[in-house]
Amino acid sequence: MGDLRVPDLNVVHIAGRLTRDPDLKYTSGGSAYCRISVANTRYFKGKDGSRNEDTVFVDVVVWGPSAEFVGEKLRKGRAVLVEGRLTSSSWEDRDTGKKRTKLELNGRRVTPLEWDDDGSQGGGSRGGQSAPAPRPIEEPIPEDDIPF
Repeated sequence: MGDLRVPDLNVVHIAGRLTRDPDLKYTSGGSAYCRISVANTRYFKGKDGSRNEDTVFVDVVVWGPSAEFVGEKLRKGRAVLVEGRLTSSSWEDRDTGKKRTKLELNGRRVTPLEWDDDGSQGGGSRGGQSAPAPRPIEEPIPEDDIPF
């Protein structure tokens, strides 16, 4: 039999709301990075018919111009769609000496799922017209092209 290889695929899409304001920082070399956390809630009906929910919190790091946009324009509570890949890091806990690991989403593309009209959280329309469709943030958007 031939060599059976399973293809490696590491692509994640998650939609949810930011759990805190983005934390924009710069490396010593000047590269921008931004840490966010996304809450994704699944609603389901229990055996007794009650409505239940299960929330997953996902840590995300975004780099470059996307990081600057996210850090400067998005805030806690904003609905977003994040596309990226999972990364893993490990370290030794200083207090216990035990090895720790963490999965994190390295965000390649962040798309706001609603637009602000007046600075409040939430979607809406502009003067009775539909807001423009959100577009993925991969590179800086000119200031005069940003609808909020």
